[in-house]
Amino acid sequence: MKHLSLLAGILCALTLVAIGLWVRSAPGPFAPVELVSVPAGRIDYRPFGNFAHGGKAQTPRAEPVEVAGFEIMKFQVSRSQYAACVASGACPAVPATGGEMPQTMVNWKDASAFAAWYSKVTGQHWRLPTDREWQLAAAERYGEASADPGDLDPGERMLAQYKAGVLLRGTASPVLRSAGGFGLNSRGLADISGNVWEWTDGCMESGTLAEDGAVLASEPYCWVRIAGGRHRAAVVDFVRDASVGGCAVGLPPDHLGFRLVREAPSGLGRFF
Repeated sequence: MKHLSLLAGILCALTLVAIGLWVRSAPGPFAPVELVSVPAGRIDYRPFGNFAHGGKAQTPRAEPVEVAGFEIMKFQVSRSQYAACVASGACPAVPATGGEMPQTMVNWKDASAFAAWYSKVTGQHWRLPTDREWQLAAAERYGEASADPGDLDPGERMLAQYKAGVLLRGTASPVLRSAGGFGLNSRGLADISGNVWEWTDGCMESGTLAEDGAVLASEPYCWVRIAGGRHRAAVVDFVRDASVGGCAVGLPPDHLGFRLVREAPSGLGRFF
């Protein structure tokens, strides 16, 4: 019996090694993913949503927020990676899969399904970044199109946000580019704040403000999620193409895609 147990243990160990060797040499979604380590830092974070003071709409002020360090994909999830998830039956089919272009035409639920599947096949924990993590990772490429705090009626606020968004977007073409086409930011992340907005786990909020713009009370409504890009966008979670509707605030994103954060690996994660 002891010999059988020993043999079973050896076979199990050899199997794990074989899986690890296969994973390291496998193409597509099982190839090693380039990661960027973002050290802990402080950001000036402005809550995103609908806020009011004295019954009038007002923009909340930015507050310093400490964000813990994390690892994030250098590149956005590609069409070939997403196609593998579709082929496995774990992700919904979407237009334009296959190849190394960024996967777009995905909603927040699609991105979350991919994160769950990728966690399962790699033995690691992958997830969408929080909106605070995304802001820290974006560094100098982070932009927001919030109207200036003050007494603006709804029409003036919408116009101010629209103008700010246009300035931030500049002359960016809506045509997709291959991975790395928008270059690297100072942290080494590729294509961040290009023309693919990236889903985060951040939710829009509704709340009340003090006279100085500080948030007194707020409540998230997570059927609208925050996408990071040249400016923040609030998009209904089931929308895959916000250019035709579903953007809750300001200018809609050109394209919707995503990249994932990796938490501490476990199990087979040591082979990746």
